[in-house]
Amino acid sequence: MSGNSHTFTRRTGGEPYAITKERLSDGDTDLTGFLFRYGANIFVLSYTKDGARKHTFVDAGDSRYQDRMLPMLVENGIEPAGIERIIITHRHPDHCGLAYLLARDSGAKIMAHANFRHFVEGTIGHEERRWLGGFNPSRLRECNIEYLAPSTGPGPVNIGGVDFPSLVEPMALGEVGRLQILACPDAEQMHSPDQVVVLYSPRGNSHRQEKTQDGYRPTDDIVFPGDLWLMKGPMFYRGVRDISRQVRYGLRQVRGMLSGRNMFRRDPRVQDSQAKEALKRGFSLVRVEPGHGEEFLGSRLIPGSLLADRDLLVRFGYSMNASTAVLKSDELAPKISAIREQGYANFSSELSVWRDLGYTPEEITGLLVRIYSEQNGGGPLVEQDRKQRRKRLRDTMARLRDDEASSGEMRQLAESTLAELRHIA
Repeated sequence: MSGNSHTFTRRTGGEPYAITKERLSDGDTDLTGFLFRYGANIFVLSYTKDGARKHTFVDAGDSRYQDRMLPMLVENGIEPAGIERIIITHRHPDHCGLAYLLARDSGAKIMAHANFRHFVEGTIGHEERRWLGGFNPSRLRECNIEYLAPSTGPGPVNIGGVDFPSLVEPMALGEVGRLQILACPDAEQMHSPDQVVVLYSPRGNSHRQEKTQDGYRPTDDIVFPGDLWLMKGPMFYRGVRDISRQVRYGLRQVRGMLSGRNMFRRDPRVQDSQAKEALKRGFSLVRVEPGHGEEFLGSRLIPGSLLADRDLLVRFGYSMNASTAVLKSDELAPKISAIREQGYANFSSELSVWRDLGYTPEEITGLLVRIYSEQNGGGPLVEQDRKQRRKRLRDTMARLRDDEASSGEMRQLAESTLAELRHIA
């Protein structure tokens, strides 16, 4: 993976945030992450162009930081004059609230999905305006905005069996790095109608992972999915202020329902479900820099082999909120057994892929430990699912350790991994 990574955790006016900095594997690109507890993350890719350091932003953060963001950038070696472009993953004000400030001071181009145009130039409805706070999207009309339409892009990129429309030709970052901007496929329920996914790779095709090339590894690739793929959303932090925020949110929803202005918020788990599943299944391994929370590791190993009870419910056509008691029926028992067996075969096969891609047994153990550790937290239902996936990983490693049909290398790998997992709460 990339090296020279370090993190600083600070507080700014009572607002906790963290800063991560690292040099990516292409040798020239730096990634700086500003990870905010309140408000969305900002990621900055810095690289050399025409002899000077240039910067591409993925998202522009929350306007509550408008008095502090520019000094924070300068303190971390990011000169605003060097900002080349600002990519907006979607229209929510915690993701685009500082776009005007950053573009105004730098002359940078803002790049967004074509559906973002209505947010900037159209009429904002009453319900959406309530969530904007003091942010005024019409100010962005003064900026240089490129609206990217799926119909004019270079064609789709298939991830996990789903076509994601490519909005622009891959953009060069430094000498070898490439950045792609993909539209989220249309769905009946979407988090936002202008959602995009940004892919970074030190080579040309970040989504074609099974071929090695010049020391490339899948964990050299990075996905910036905005709010499409999160391990822990902003509503599930544990601080006192966070609880107060959730109570205010709930009361607002109840008042809205009683007044007839709106219904309860739709379950975020069903928004963009096809696209979410595609991202989870589409990568052997990939680093994910989410719109909220810390980086995590994405892998098709999780949906392919570590199925929780709720995953099985969906597989059999039930609602994800249905009672799991149905899974104990005699009718489903052989089907569940077959799925578990296929999951074990998938698991063994995936570890072989990692080995063939150049990961050492020690590195594979590290990857498995990281996946295990990151299956933690979230909302009450998600937290339960992740506990079950942790147990499934432990059980699978124990089976692999005792599987005489497996190679000695794989059995030793399983033993080493189990030893590491015992130290994790």
